[in-house]
Amino acid sequence: MLEKLFSLGYSKTFAERYYQLWGERAIRIAEAMEKPLPRCFRVNTLKGTISEITKRLMKKGFQFTRVPWAREGFCLTREPFSITSTPEYLTGLIYIQEASSMYPPVALDPKPGEIVADMAAAPGGKTSYMAQLMENKGLIFAFDVDEDRLKETRLNLSRLGVLNTILIHKSSLYIDELNMVFDKILLDAPCTGSGTIHKNPERKYNRTLEDIKFCQGLQMKMIEKALEVLKPGGILVYSTCSLEPEENEFVIQWALDNFDIELLPLKYGEPALVNPFGIELSPEIKKARRFYPDTHKTSGFFIAKIRKRS
Repeated sequence: MLEKLFSLGYSKTFAERYYQLWGERAIRIAEAMEKPLPRCFRVNTLKGTISEITKRLMKKGFQFTRVPWAREGFCLTREPFSITSTPEYLTGLIYIQEASSMYPPVALDPKPGEIVADMAAAPGGKTSYMAQLMENKGLIFAFDVDEDRLKETRLNLSRLGVLNTILIHKSSLYIDELNMVFDKILLDAPCTGSGTIHKNPERKYNRTLEDIKFCQGLQMKMIEKALEVLKPGGILVYSTCSLEPEENEFVIQWALDNFDIELLPLKYGEPALVNPFGIELSPEIKKARRFYPDTHKTSGFFIAKIRKRS
């Protein structure tokens, strides 16, 4: 069984980990990540209605199915020519976005007029979706440390007609310097990206357990900082594109153990793992969700919705 994972290029360490987590399913997950994901897009309701924009695309021969968890999301089943060369894309009526990446803003459910933070914003897909859900009302403070990716974010937000977002070229670990309290916070955390092997095949063999440990430490610091500036009753959505329990379930268990928070249920995805590597976690962790390449046709993805009690 492990030989199959080795033949796909996985290091011994990660092949053994994945087999321990999922048994034979590890092979189905790995094989699914060898295939490209369907190209998905989001209709930008800041610039038009879902009905009128999808009709324009259908007239050009594009066919698509709905993303179950995102009212504005669609995945292409027929692309007669590149959708990125259409006027709809070039003028910001649509935005290319993976289906799993659409779920964190939907789960956060930011409302018009709220004060929201995006703690790792570039290249702006989730930020712009939040602005759309907020109807460009209220404020989004969007942080990122990468200057080039922040430039890309600025261009994306401009093309999409986003007006309620302030970009901050700084680590969100300094978010408290704003002296603000937030209604809602999105933390799509920096991670090892092991759920994105379909586009980053080198991650099969060049990641180490030290990389996971480093990311976990950063993720914990970012959650702690987010909860510090979140108002009582406020919502934090935490997500990663990692398969590793240390970056997902273990981080959420640590948060449950150390802060006055509760997990809120999510509708889509499979329940998170409550016994990874034989380590028993709180049954509450099931409320967090995982998306898998073999069943959901998405990146490997994890998402948890947290409410701050006090």
